[in-house]
Amino acid sequence: MKLKKEFEDFYKCIRIDSETQNLIDKREILEDEIKNKFPNIMEKHDIELNKSDIRMIDQGSYKYNTTIKSKVVDRDVAVMIPLDISKNSDPRKIKKYLKEAINIPVRSVSIKEPCVRAAYYEKEVEWLHIDLPLYAKDNGTIYLARGKENSDKYSWEEADPDGLNDDLCEKINGNNQLRRIICYIKKWKNEVYSNSNRDHEVPPSIGLTYLACDCFFKQTSEEGDDDLLALQKTMNAIKNKFFCINNIEGEITSADISRELPVPPYTDIFKKMRDSSSSYMITFYKRLSIAVNNLTNAINVESEHDAAEYVQKVLGTEFVVPEKEAVVATTQNKKEHSFG
Repeated sequence: MKLKKEFEDFYKCIRIDSETQNLIDKREILEDEIKNKFPNIMEKHDIELNKSDIRMIDQGSYKYNTTIKSKVVDRDVAVMIPLDISKNSDPRKIKKYLKEAINIPVRSVSIKEPCVRAAYYEKEVEWLHIDLPLYAKDNGTIYLARGKENSDKYSWEEADPDGLNDDLCEKINGNNQLRRIICYIKKWKNEVYSNSNRDHEVPPSIGLTYLACDCFFKQTSEEGDDDLLALQKTMNAIKNKFFCINNIEGEITSADISRELPVPPYTDIFKKMRDSSSSYMITFYKRLSIAVNNLTNAINVESEHDAAEYVQKVLGTEFVVPEKEAVVATTQNKKEHSFG
């Protein structure tokens, strides 16, 4: 089995096993402010909301235990409230009230299309943001507040955050190799999209997580799990899910992949990426193909050193390349000496 120790060490290096105390403190302070201030702000606008009615829901990679280290810590905590959306048809207003509840100088608060974001900076560099999707529960149905602060596009979109959590936890929990493969693929994404800052240019993490779950190839033997082979087979299977069109010169002119959410609103996770630019999907496919080729080369070469160099092209320099094995000389010095 190739690079077993290197993959084990790499996983320990990139993975965040649990929240840091600093992050826990920030999150708990936010929750406390929301529960204590949000009802009072809503009351000023003639909307009844009790502190006890506010429910905070853990979401995202911390919930599924697939969080990896990155330049900016990304945390998702949903806020659910009971609300009559027929009387409060504009979700932007409710998001503004939530923003007001947490808008203090120590953090930068903004309204994003799917959430309210609290961002934290150190020396003018962002190191953490906590996204707060806002959900309304109305007659047993859950709705997500969509829309930027001043956008003409806004809606209450039917959703099921608990169902989504349950679905992914059921797939991932108890399958440690799958969890590692998801983390490796997210690390690959961070590597190849490190300079990307345009909206929807980067494949969404939840989309990659679902594709990894759908395409996962468990690879194990008496020696243990073979993460290199599992990663290569899984990423190759994801690549093969793309529908591509080539021109007569063999160049890719179109590439597409889709994955629908298994719960309301059942939308395609990659729709915004596809709609933003046709080139984004082509780039996604090409970068995935390069990764698969490098992983295939890693499997096919004999030397662990050479294999690790190919893996490093996919996962970055934190993946340690072992020293080259010393080549033992087998030829003897046959020079004859004559003594006279």
